[in-house]
Amino acid sequence: MSGDTTSRKSDSAGLENIRKASDAVEKSTAGIAVEKTVERWRTLGAVLVLAITSVLLYQIDGYLSIDSQVFGGITLFLLGYFLVTLRTDVRME
Repeated sequence: MSGDTTSRKSDSAGLENIRKASDAVEKSTAGIAVEKTVERWRTLGAVLVLAITSVLLYQIDGYLSIDSQVFGGITLFLLGYFLVTLRTDVRME
């Protein structure tokens, strides 16, 4: 008798996993991209701060100084990293 109960519980758990999996499949690509972007708010915040710093350094110096070039380069690198990893995450979902 207890063997039948265990069998039913495992069948029930299997069906529940299938339901969860089918719900995950129904998400759109845009929805997944928004979800992953929200998860990475720190990276976007860092890109924004670096971009503002680069612009302010350029305006203060009046020309493209080494400081503004370094901050701009780091900003572009971090933005590229964010976009590549976002693209990979959306493909994996």
